[in-house]
Parts: sequence; structure tokens; C-alpha cells
Amino acid sequence: MLPLRGVGMGVARRVDECMCVTFRTPVGDPIRRLIALACLGMAFGTHAAPDAARADETANCIAVMQTHTDDLARQVRAGQKTLEGPLRAELVRAAALVGRTYLDGLRDGDEAKARLHAAQERQKGWDAPRRASLRQTCDKRADAELAGASRAERFVVERVARARMKRMLEAP
Repeated sequence: MLPLRGVGMGVARRVDECMCVTFRTPVGDPIRRLIALACLGMAFGTHAAPDAARADETANCIAVMQTHTDDLARQVRAGQKTLEGPLRAELVRAAALVGRTYLDGLRDGDEAKARLHAAQERQKGWDAPRRASLRQTCDKRADAELAGASRAERFVVERVARARMKRMLEAP
């Protein structure tokens, strides 16, 4: 937390810190805006213990979405610019699922990476129809997350997706 004088502990302090960061943030400083939004998430987000089955479902979704987005990115880099929209949409959906998992309590990056790696290993032997079916289910779940997201949550998801897309399209 940010050091502030004269501010109480707990949620009130987190809210005050967020307001302080928000109001003092220059418009052109996206990093500070993201910090402010993270503070809001700490103040108001739910911090339940992560549900292992739900976290594994999300890892399966992210693994299948990652395969799909990698393929789309290769095609966009090869000159098919019309696929930028579908690539962006898929990255937004994936970011929404990752964000929900984070808000639900899975904050350990190493654990999340291990779950993703296990999901990727499981899916290596899957045929295309099975992957497509899972991707459709995951897209519906992600769309529902986005529909229920606050403006601040959607802002963060969009920023994460935009940054990921930029990195993917710059890669060789």
C-alpha cells in the first residue's frame, strides 16, 4: 500500500489511497491509472479462496484460447489484417477470464503457470472438434464475465488485451 499520513487502516485506507492516486494521476500516465484500478479492486474485489476446479477450467480455456490466438497472430503477421478484429476479441475474452480468476483469489503466478502448463499438456492429444467445442464454451463464459464487468474492470481487460496483441504482432 502507498504510505499516506493520517489515513486509517483497512478498506477505508485502500479507498483513500486509490482516490489519492486517481485524483493526482496525470491523464497521460496509464501505469498510474492501472495502479489506481488495482487499488479499487483491492478495496472492493472479493477475496475468496480460489476454487481449484474453477481455476483448472479457466486454465483449460486459456490454453485453448492461446492456441487459437497464436494461430490468428501468425496469420495477421503474414498479411491477413482482416483477422485483427477476431484476434483482439479473443484476447479480450482471455483477459476477462484471467482477471476473474485473479479476483476470485488465485494470485500465485507460479500456480497459475503450472495449471496452464498442465492444461496445455492435456490438450496436446485432443482433436480439432474437441478443442473447438471447448473454445465455444469458454467464449460464452468470457462473454458472460465481460457483460457483468464494471467499467473499471472492462478498462483493465481492454488495456491488457491491447498490450498482449501488440506484443504478439511484434513477435517474429
